[in-house]
Amino acid sequence: MRSPRHTLALLLLAASCSAAFCASTPPPPPRAPTLPDERPGRINAPTPATAEALTRENKPWTRWWWPGSAVNKADLTAQLEKFAAAGLGGVEITPIYGAKGAEAHYIAFLSPQWMEMLEHVGREARRLGLGVDMATGTGWPFGGPWIDKAHSIQRIAKNETVLRGEPNLMMVKRAAPGGEGLVLDPYSTEALAQYLAAFDRAFEKFPRELLRGQFHDSFEYYGATWTPRLLEVFREMHGYDLQDHAAAFKGNTPVDKDTLARLKGDYRDTLARLHQDYLQAWAAWAHRNGWVVRNQSHGAPGNLIDLYANADMAETEVFGSTPFPIPGLRRNADEIRHDQDLPEPLVIRLASSASHVAGHRLTSSETCTWLRDHWKVSLAYTKPEIDRLFTDGINHIFYHGTVYSPQDAAWPGWLFYASTQFHPNNTWWTEFGSLNAYVARVQSVLQAGAHDNDVLVYWPVEDLWDDAEGEMRQLGVHKVAWLTEQPAGKLAGALMAKGYAFDFISDALLARTRAEKGALLTPGGSYRTVLVPAARRMPASTLAKLLELARQGATVIFEKAPEDVPGLGRLEQRRAQFRQHLAELPSSGALVTADPLAALAAKEIRRERFTEFGLSGIRRATPAGHSYFLANLGATRVAGWVPVASSLAHGALLTDPLGGESGWAGCRRTGSGPDELMLELEPGQSLLVTVPDAPGADTRMAAYPSWNYNRPVGAPVALTGTWSVSFVRGGPVLPAALEIRELQSWTGFADTELQRFGGTARYTLHFEAPAGKADDFLLDLGDVRESARVRLNGREVATLWSLPFRVRVGRFLRPGSNTLELEVTNLAANRIRDLDRRGVPWKIMREINFVNINYKPFDASGWPLTPSGLLGPVTLTPLDVHHHSGKAP
Repeated sequence: MRSPRHTLALLLLAASCSAAFCASTPPPPPRAPTLPDERPGRINAPTPATAEALTRENKPWTRWWWPGSAVNKADLTAQLEKFAAAGLGGVEITPIYGAKGAEAHYIAFLSPQWMEMLEHVGREARRLGLGVDMATGTGWPFGGPWIDKAHSIQRIAKNETVLRGEPNLMMVKRAAPGGEGLVLDPYSTEALAQYLAAFDRAFEKFPRELLRGQFHDSFEYYGATWTPRLLEVFREMHGYDLQDHAAAFKGNTPVDKDTLARLKGDYRDTLARLHQDYLQAWAAWAHRNGWVVRNQSHGAPGNLIDLYANADMAETEVFGSTPFPIPGLRRNADEIRHDQDLPEPLVIRLASSASHVAGHRLTSSETCTWLRDHWKVSLAYTKPEIDRLFTDGINHIFYHGTVYSPQDAAWPGWLFYASTQFHPNNTWWTEFGSLNAYVARVQSVLQAGAHDNDVLVYWPVEDLWDDAEGEMRQLGVHKVAWLTEQPAGKLAGALMAKGYAFDFISDALLARTRAEKGALLTPGGSYRTVLVPAARRMPASTLAKLLELARQGATVIFEKAPEDVPGLGRLEQRRAQFRQHLAELPSSGALVTADPLAALAAKEIRRERFTEFGLSGIRRATPAGHSYFLANLGATRVAGWVPVASSLAHGALLTDPLGGESGWAGCRRTGSGPDELMLELEPGQSLLVTVPDAPGADTRMAAYPSWNYNRPVGAPVALTGTWSVSFVRGGPVLPAALEIRELQSWTGFADTELQRFGGTARYTLHFEAPAGKADDFLLDLGDVRESARVRLNGREVATLWSLPFRVRVGRFLRPGSNTLELEVTNLAANRIRDLDRRGVPWKIMREINFVNINYKPFDASGWPLTPSGLLGPVTLTPLDVHHHSGKAP
């Protein structure tokens, strides 16, 4: 269901909570500043006067690369104005290598001129209602000219009989001018202090309030297996000297596999502790300056939950694309990565779990990285990926991304190689605002209230550290068997399939959890049970904590009793403690069962059965009840009564997040089972649901009509005739107008300009309204390449940018003659193809320059023509509009 009408519905969904950021793992860093849009009681929702009174955090942000930092104030302002007009909420500035030919305009990172440009951006962003974050460096990871070998990334020296370190001489990747240099030691707070001193000098007179936060990219400190304090901290943590075991550690002396695994487990524990200290020091520095921090913890050799929780905003990353079975969603083999690991929801949930358990309101995601090859991404491809992020607990989207490009740069402008081109020069930039409006509506709901998850899943990271192979172990978003093939991942996957709402929890956050009246209270909220998967290794203190919670009345369920403690240090002492606790397990009140899901059912833990209908979703608690985001990411239509875990005694309000239309849903109470909603969701569609927990929970709710449910009452009527096609926007030149009787790709016509055109064509058709009466009519555009702005009889209907390309048009239709106008925008692929076929030197970036999705030199000259325009068929289907009871009896 789509409508251009904006309503007040999201007022009911999006009352934001006042959530001050704090650290989540001991020892906590200083308290972070409160975000401007976290004022208590603030309502984030559309209003009739302003169309949408949304905060900048409600809106999606984008990573904004500055090539060579060759920026100027006029072009910065021009691009920021385009961002604001398109509905973005903010930017994250990351300087990178520059464009060829622009060397005279490069600005050294953190120089007075660079700081002047940053201040200009901050002030212009304030004027435009945008926020600004920045990476604490250029390229990635942290490092630069201020780092000497002593403070740089180090590795264990090879061909030595003792353990000692040596610089591995890794340089900052994709560094910008003034940021080139050695990579920082990610385990050394001393090295970090030296690194940050350069920022302190540069920011001495900078107005701190112009920045919201600082950003740390994923852990790509390759080969970081050593740090000067490793032996000292190892000894403090584990009570013995790692150097005494150097021969065994390096494989020079035979040792049994269990002993070696324990030794390396202690080593990995030490690296994890040192990296967490490093990130806490970075966060504390940012907080002292009045900034929050976003951190991508994945890839790190530590407990990712603790590292994510240490940040004010945990940030995950989606790399590549998912083969959703949505009809019409293309995923061609030549447009995706050949060796691609699919984005994994369980890995994403580590980030949102950390936020939920630690009490952080926002969880962000680097979004749409390498969704398809360059210029092959349509807006329709982005929606299901983003929808799944929403259902996995992400509520702060960061596009990956947008490149600063001067206004006088030849098309396509300056570019970054690993990106979906969310760029004003992309053909679909005009339609981009519709995607952003959708994201903002959903995020205004998902940022409000609090999580409503019932189950905690303990993550036994020590099982990963207990491995005789290798040295440092990184836990990244690629090759994710470290989670999916472990008992915790398998258990979590089963919970997802059954509709149980859960979060992962670490040892450290479990230590901060208490039981009260049967509930488990974490720093971020309450849960009803904790599940412990079949863990081989568990610290004695963790087992003791779980038994303590069980004795205090909490529901603690073990899939299997843990086998032993991890590590080698003080082994017999810790084993004795562990065995004592293990002996107390049967009398503690905790349950040990090989079927934990059956135990959840016996304990009457809520589950959302909409998963049985092929829907994905997330439930949130609000001051007035509950809110849901539901998405159909499957292949078939969902239509019928769908159970929900929330009581529908006072009804449920549905909101279409694409257009904002709202109405009371059909509800029924079964008495013997969960209450049920009447839902109609086509593949690719989504809905917001508000469930009040009391009558009159919000007096505004009474203003809404019943939700319109539709069923066809006749066969689709094909709209045929002569289509007038004129080209209104794009390039390299506007082709001549056409008149056609049969819809097909415009690349198939005789005019060769059409084969290289990237932009927008206006299709106009005069037609007679279908005979007979109907409550409404559904306009179906069929195959659209790739988005369509719809006008009927001179009135704006909607911008269709996602699947399915359908909209109800009955109120725009009139008896007799009608005029349909469709502004259809294609991909830029054919225009790029033409540049490469003609040898135009548009790939002008330095360093890696421009590569394809498989990291090979980019060359589009051999691409086949990409179908473009309106392919149809275009039909009108008469509908019967009916209503179910808007309030549950």
